[in-house]
Amino acid sequence: MPRQWSRRRLLTLLAAGAVTLACGESGDNVTEAVTVAAPSEPTPTRADPQATAGVQTPRVLTPSSATPSPATPSPVTPAPVAPSPGLPTPDPNDPDAALRRLEGYGFQAHIYNQDRDFIVGKTLDAGFNWLKQQVEWSQTEPIEKGGYDWRELDKVVAAVASAGLNLLLSVVRAPGWALGEGAHGPPADPQDFEDFMRTISSRYRGAVQAYELWNEANLSREWGYGRINAGGFVDLLLAGRRGVRAGDPAAVTIGGALTPAGDVDIPDQQVQAVDDVSFLRRMYEYNDGIVRDGFDAWGIHPGGFNNAPRQEIGSPRGDGWNGHASFYFQRFTQHRAVMEEFGDGAKPIWITEFGWSTANQDPAYGYGVDNSEADQAEFLVDAIRLVREQYDYITHAFVWNLNFQSVVGPEDEKFPFGVLRPDGTPRPSYEALAVMHKGAA
Repeated sequence: MPRQWSRRRLLTLLAAGAVTLACGESGDNVTEAVTVAAPSEPTPTRADPQATAGVQTPRVLTPSSATPSPATPSPVTPAPVAPSPGLPTPDPNDPDAALRRLEGYGFQAHIYNQDRDFIVGKTLDAGFNWLKQQVEWSQTEPIEKGGYDWRELDKVVAAVASAGLNLLLSVVRAPGWALGEGAHGPPADPQDFEDFMRTISSRYRGAVQAYELWNEANLSREWGYGRINAGGFVDLLLAGRRGVRAGDPAAVTIGGALTPAGDVDIPDQQVQAVDDVSFLRRMYEYNDGIVRDGFDAWGIHPGGFNNAPRQEIGSPRGDGWNGHASFYFQRFTQHRAVMEEFGDGAKPIWITEFGWSTANQDPAYGYGVDNSEADQAEFLVDAIRLVREQYDYITHAFVWNLNFQSVVGPEDEKFPFGVLRPDGTPRPSYEALAVMHKGAA
């Protein structure tokens, strides 16, 4: 039986027009089984009232206790968060202080079955105001429609909300009962996704500020070999957004980011990807551009690989993979051009994953040896600086990743992207992000 390749393995196939891949959590399953009961209403911890002034304070709610929300999304106003005494305070004379402040500075983290107080504390210490957690639908409604298991996710939402942080949930992977003839990926009937998104957004109304609808649908690992279909993804987005609008009209919906890629098709390995810019164009061409109704903001996963964030597309830095446009952080500019071409340029873009690997034990990430820890720190900070300087349509940026060195082993490709070490101590990249001036509130 052919091996089901992760998107990272596709890196080894790069030639002219080959695939490049983002580093999202969904490539391998790291979500542990839910085994414990849901918590009672949490007691707020760590959040400094002065530091979080102006930030929407989330609440953990169930559908029965939910109160009506505004009919349109409410923007979350960011506020400065003071680092702990263990880290230097951002220099008020730093030139970055004069740059535009992002609405969202976030980390993607794995919060299931982890020390949640530690995770939210490190997020606050860095001066960040968002966390992102990927939610596998297949583990949340696993056996049958309506058979939910919220126990661990309840605790994740409660911990983030009690800290005064904002939360983005990225929802992926349909359960087996919803797949129809597919082996994995999206549901056979988008109505099932709409129903799930209505339920989850109603349950966490006011506590979860945003939902990312699916992940990297231009990749067979996420959608199914031979099934990748831009129109099908549009239909799923429309269903997901309808569900969120019904459950929590104030929550923001993010069009699930595509993986940075070229066109690849290897039938004997069941490996397939569609160029992300071409795929986005097909989405807008489908059904008279109805995709415009499918999301409030477009998500993107710009990967830097072994290129610096300010490198122009096509310019080399060293040996290895340098030529394809999807290997460059500024790939998002090509997505923006398609959005503007189809009259959707008023919407913001959220960078829902970005990061740089250092030396990586996974052979598919051999380029990571080109990036020192100092490079990683410099690239992350300069990527945010570049966005703040030049691209005002980008409002939120989520660093991949915060704590995966405590979740996976060093042989896993996700490990060297982490900004914290296995024992929770900071790498230079975390320290640089913490002292980076976030801009005036």
